[in-house]
Amino acid sequence: MADLQETMGAVIRRERHERGLTLRELAERSALSVVYVGELEHGKKYPSAVVLERLADALDLSVADVLEMVADELRGVPQPVTNAIGFVMPNRSGEVPRITVKRLVNLLEPEEVATMAGLGAFFIARRNGEPQG
Repeated sequence: MADLQETMGAVIRRERHERGLTLRELAERSALSVVYVGELEHGKKYPSAVVLERLADALDLSVADVLEMVADELRGVPQPVTNAIGFVMPNRSGEVPRITVKRLVNLLEPEEVATMAGLGAFFIARRNGEPQG
């Protein structure tokens, strides 16, 4: 069975990396020392409830999100793979449903759709060798 303390640290480290934050940036955002955050990430320390709240907030997550990620990790639920074109979110049973462009567009705000359309046109033009401008 996976160690809860190590798993908690691994989730915090993974989420920090996914957000492109350095250890120092996460420590500053959560008002913790760099050394302490490093010890948490390496499974040497276990965060108190207050520390967990600070870390979750610094990562723009809820405590429930962090705890759910830890639970999924302990259960061995595969993590979703992200790519440059979109995202996937596993459902409660761990299955990763496909998100169609139509469904994704329905989830977005109008300005986000325009941005995605612009990006799509840019990459299509680039693939076809058209000049960028």
